[in-house]
Amino acid sequence: MDKMDKDSGKILLATLGGIGAGIVAGLLLAPTNGREAREEVMRQLNKAGDDVNNNVKRWTANLKARRTGGTAGAEDEQLVMHGSWDDVKSQLRRNYDDLTEEDLEYSQGGENELYDRLQRKLGKTKDEIVRMISDLNKK
Repeated sequence: MDKMDKDSGKILLATLGGIGAGIVAGLLLAPTNGREAREEVMRQLNKAGDDVNNNVKRWTANLKARRTGGTAGAEDEQLVMHGSWDDVKSQLRRNYDDLTEEDLEYSQGGENELYDRLQRKLGKTKDEIVRMISDLNKK
């Protein structure tokens, strides 16, 4: 295990510890009744779980890229459109209500920015985003 893996593990543990401390503090300081407090705790736990899951996916993708030397070819980075971007964009908007027009802005050569925005917004890895767009593009 190299230093970067150890550092990633420490970051993950610190994140989980911070989430736990925040939940405990929220319970202790909550001015709501028991039912409302439990519902809020469940919402916060679900959100924290989603955040941890998204971070783990991103870290895993980054580690995978580093182990393979990060030598993705230019063809992997470039978005190849077989149809209209407007068609793909409208399908993404139908499938993901929280995507905005700004999230889906795309111009040739701006693939990485698009992928980054979609990764943050959807909580998916770059590979998942590329695959999803490619699948929609084929339809």
